Amino acid sequence: MRLELAMARRLSLRAPGIAVAVAGIALSVAIMIVSLAVVSGFKRQIRDKVTGFEHQISIFPVDNYYQENVSGGIRLTPELLAEIKSVCPQAEVALGLRQPAILKTDTEFEGVVMMGVDAAGNSFIDTQLTDGTMPDWADAGTSNPVVISASTATALGLDCGDRVFAHFFIGDNLYTRKVTVSAIYDTHFGEYDKLFVFAPIAMLQQLCGVDSVTGSVVEIDGIAGNIDETADALRYGLCRREASDPVSAPSYRVESISTTAALYFNWLDLLDTNVIVIIVLMGCVAGFTLVSCLFIIVLERVRMIGLLKALGATDSLIRHLFIYMASRLVVRGLLIGNAVGLTIAAAQHLWHIVPLDPEAYYLNYVPVHINWLSICTLDAGVILLALLLLVLPSHIISTLSPAETMRYE
Repeated sequence: MRLELAMARRLSLRAPGIAVAVAGIALSVAIMIVSLAVVSGFKRQIRDKVTGFEHQISIFPVDNYYQENVSGGIRLTPELLAEIKSVCPQAEVALGLRQPAILKTDTEFEGVVMMGVDAAGNSFIDTQLTDGTMPDWADAGTSNPVVISASTATALGLDCGDRVFAHFFIGDNLYTRKVTVSAIYDTHFGEYDKLFVFAPIAMLQQLCGVDSVTGSVVEIDGIAGNIDETADALRYGLCRREASDPVSAPSYRVESISTTAALYFNWLDLLDTNVIVIIVLMGCVAGFTLVSCLFIIVLERVRMIGLLKALGATDSLIRHLFIYMASRLVVRGLLIGNAVGLTIAAAQHLWHIVPLDPEAYYLNYVPVHINWLSICTLDAGVILLALLLLVLPSHIISTLSPAETMRYE
């Protein structure tokens, strides 16, 4: 074992200033860990909510209207399905149909968008129910079950089991259906909750005059890679197919979720900027504390430095000795900071101690998600920054002479 390392392990670090330095490093690390966990939790929760309403990739027909001004929709043909599977074999492909409607009671009415649900159901809304049970979408029958949001239920004064008239304007015609409220959901996602009502896709297909393989959009989910790159590849493949057969091949428009829900993803990108600012500020605090701590260690052991120089120790050996001593403080502060930060994050995750206003933040509590790769990267960055900051102040040792240090009080 090297001499300076052995000495650094044996020298005591119990001065009051040392404890303050360790506390400063630990506090900075804990704040950075909590910040990373909160932002990661926000991004995870908001993305889950957005993808519950908006699909990863959507394919629309370019020719949206027939001569009667009624939407012809898009057909999920074997050729289109084969093209989608050639680009993303793991994709989950389904028809989607959305139709504007007005829900009307005797005294109130609300404008909504009916979102068609097929026999596979909607796993996202299944987990967001506050009352009632999900209907059997494959066997809706004549009751026309729907799932409405808590905000819509409050506005119309509806409860599970109530029946309400739904009016649809399709082309120049008005169609009316009586629907039954089967369940009520609440995602705390105000804009989407107020807008969407989930209904059997068969009912909407019957209203729009389309068959079982036709919808207003083809919805693609389950894409593991880069969604925008997959959308570009699918767009290119469909355009190439159209160019090879311009007469009979239909035209399509492909959009990814980053376009259809751009507002929310841009907001999430701003959160990354906030985290960077917090990490930089806390890094500066930890760095200033560490440098101050090194000066304290040097000043407390000036006589020892003089004695070591008198015994023939080189400036390099003594610098390494004090860097190793300061590194002990960094590791101690890092361990305490990780323990405190992870404990706070775990407590918030389990018990939702800190609440939020869902009208402003789309969530009723502060979400946390521990990304272990980010935590390890943060710890490695703190250690690297500490070593770089300790090199320059350690050069003060070379300015001390043995004669002066031996007389130092």
